[in-house]
Amino acid sequence: MKKSTSSLRQQMALIILLCWLLPMVIAATVIGWYLLSGAGRQKEEAMSQQFELNLQLAADRLNSAVEASRLPSYDPELKEAWGQYRQDENYAMLYRSFSALFNRLYQSDSRFFYGVFSFDHDPENRSITVVNGSSGLLHSQIRELWRQDAGPVQELASRLDTTIGFCVQDGRIYLVRNLMDSGYRSIGVLTLALDPVYFFGDLSLLSWASSISVQLGEDALLTLKENAPLQPTVRTLEHTIQGRDCTLRGTAALDYASLISGADSSRWLLPAMGLSLLLLLLLTFRFFRQKISRPIQDLMEGAGQIRRGKLGYQIETGSESREFRYLTASFNQMSGQLRSQFDRLYQEELARRDAQIKALQAHINPHFLNNTLEIINWQARMSGDEKASRMIEALSTVLDAALDRKGSPQVRLREEMTYVNAYLYIVTQRFGNRLTVDVNLPDDLMDCMVPRLILQPVIENAVEHGIGPGGQGHVVLRGLRQKDRLLLEIENSGGLSEEDEAHIVRLLSPDYDMQHEPSGNIGIANVNQRLRILYGPEYGLSIVRGAGNQVIARLTVAVRE
Repeated sequence: MKKSTSSLRQQMALIILLCWLLPMVIAATVIGWYLLSGAGRQKEEAMSQQFELNLQLAADRLNSAVEASRLPSYDPELKEAWGQYRQDENYAMLYRSFSALFNRLYQSDSRFFYGVFSFDHDPENRSITVVNGSSGLLHSQIRELWRQDAGPVQELASRLDTTIGFCVQDGRIYLVRNLMDSGYRSIGVLTLALDPVYFFGDLSLLSWASSISVQLGEDALLTLKENAPLQPTVRTLEHTIQGRDCTLRGTAALDYASLISGADSSRWLLPAMGLSLLLLLLLTFRFFRQKISRPIQDLMEGAGQIRRGKLGYQIETGSESREFRYLTASFNQMSGQLRSQFDRLYQEELARRDAQIKALQAHINPHFLNNTLEIINWQARMSGDEKASRMIEALSTVLDAALDRKGSPQVRLREEMTYVNAYLYIVTQRFGNRLTVDVNLPDDLMDCMVPRLILQPVIENAVEHGIGPGGQGHVVLRGLRQKDRLLLEIENSGGLSEEDEAHIVRLLSPDYDMQHEPSGNIGIANVNQRLRILYGPEYGLSIVRGAGNQVIARLTVAVRE
């Protein structure tokens, strides 16, 4: 019983549908059902509320730190010490008073690791440092940290005026304020190093967020948590708490795995998908081995047999796939055609050799013609007829160019002019004073390469149409070079009728067929087609009207060094 063949694409689609697409559809259905049931949205809303609550708690604690930074401004001890300093400029007394004040305010405040007050008139050398004993930091450590962070803090203070600001440096958070006297003159910069755990510890403990960051004011951005999520994040939670002195903006990336962590149906989903993927790989491997690898191996074996010379080799059709059955049948057909074509080419090669022998024999005729012309020329010289002798020599030169016994399709313009001059000598002898020819070709053009016999047919056409029976004619040959183009112009005084123009348009048409044209009219068409074939459609022959009754034939040839 003959097995039914099916498309390779259909078989592949069926395997993918059974082993990959079906489990994915099931997984998407389960996850979609869970999310659309409302549990996911409720959990997301609870997370958002928890994040906002913890952010509000951090904002309240920041507001309390801001209030603590205002205390020195209202302390009478600071005003008294600063007023006394402005009178006697006793810095030692001022330092003792300010140091006692700041130690009393901040040394036991667990919200701050340490505080630094820098006097405006010498911030680098005149400053007061207050260390919280519970911070665990040594004075040497604080000095090193402040050496790194003093520059950005001072730069921020220069832009604050009477407001407060926050500066974040490598996870360290500073609250910065300018202290002013009663006349709003700056005394110095108060900098308090905040304890991140106290202010933002609750935010860092949110387990469902893969990353958390807060922005204090406009410039200070603090990253509290930054981990790669287990699953792609489904959305980002953002909340803004507007306080009296600062704005706190919080951003948390909600982890997709946290959102669906309560779905019991997902426990078996990943193992099922892994098992389906393994089954898919096994079936795909078996499919490619039987349906693709083996038929390709048969085709390669057949190609090897043909390469070894066994033309006409046939492959047995054993694949159940329509594609490979078609390829095998096409291979067998091409193999048979190759055998037939080889036999035909062998017969054609025998015929070509016979034709080549006949062509070699036909070369005797031109040699005989040249020898005959030489005998006639010798006889004319013996008789003293120099005019006939020179005409025979010119004819021999033109004949030699037409035979092209050297087999060179291109010659230098200098050599081409020898053929032209030989032809012009013959026609001037024919027409006498009725025809005058002027040649104006610069010497630097004579080494340019041009196709053989490209000028003589055009000049012949100019002579035939430039002089009538009993009339006068004038032909001018000139040339010039324009970059990589050589322009050769042949001008005659014969004039053009409308019938002549229509005939020229037909002869110079790109699709003109010379097979059905009388032999006397194919010269200029042959020249045009040869130039277009050699150099491209932008080159060739054109014939146009000139001034008065003049006709200009222009040859455009590519100059190739």
